[in-house]
Amino acid sequence: MRLQKIHLILPLAIAFALAGPTALAQDAGDDAIIQDASVPRSKLVERYTDLAGSPEAAGILVDNLREGGDFVVVEEVTTENPDGTTSTTTVERTIANPNGPMGWGEVNISLSLAGALIDSGNAPDLQSALTGIETTVVQDDGSSVTTVEGGVLAMRADHMGWGQIANELGFKLGALVSAGNRSEHAAARASTRVERGGGKPERVARAERPERPVRPERAERPERPEKPERPQRPERPERGGR
Repeated sequence: MRLQKIHLILPLAIAFALAGPTALAQDAGDDAIIQDASVPRSKLVERYTDLAGSPEAAGILVDNLREGGDFVVVEEVTTENPDGTTSTTTVERTIANPNGPMGWGEVNISLSLAGALIDSGNAPDLQSALTGIETTVVQDDGSSVTTVEGGVLAMRADHMGWGQIANELGFKLGALVSAGNRSEHAAARASTRVERGGGKPERVARAERPERPVRPERAERPERPEKPERPQRPERPERGGR
């Protein structure tokens, strides 16, 4: 049983270091999308650190794509021995970059598409997402034929526009670029709020008012004693006549 773990290391060679971005075929609207996707190198390294595995690997990958150079992967091959133990050996393999130098916007688009391929399960790893999946078929005469399927850089090297590549892979290029920009802007705003101590403070629950003490009931007033009836006055005697 063999398990492979791939790491990116320093580029083996840098091709076309002094050349500008390749002038390949463009779809209508590609230029505007490339312009929207153009961000500084530091932003690309930060954005694709998780995809590459570390900030160092992301920086190397971004530089390789920008300069069009080949890169080397280191495979840690773990073999299970008959006695049940395992042994690990390191193998270096050079990966040819099929595409030439690119601008920062194109680097961003390449990695955005590669990440989408991995997230969707259409590519097993970053290398396959960028350079394609190789399939070797042995013919009846003993010869072998190797074909490459997919791969963002391989498709770009075939003079496909970025919009064409995205459509071929089943994605909307503008939506991918916009989503990356929105995520970055949201993270920047959140960082700014933290640095400034901003943000809405959590509301402190008001202390419950103590219940008012129950007033003691007023004592009932004693009933007034009934007034004694007044004695009747005696009738006056009638006056006699004159």
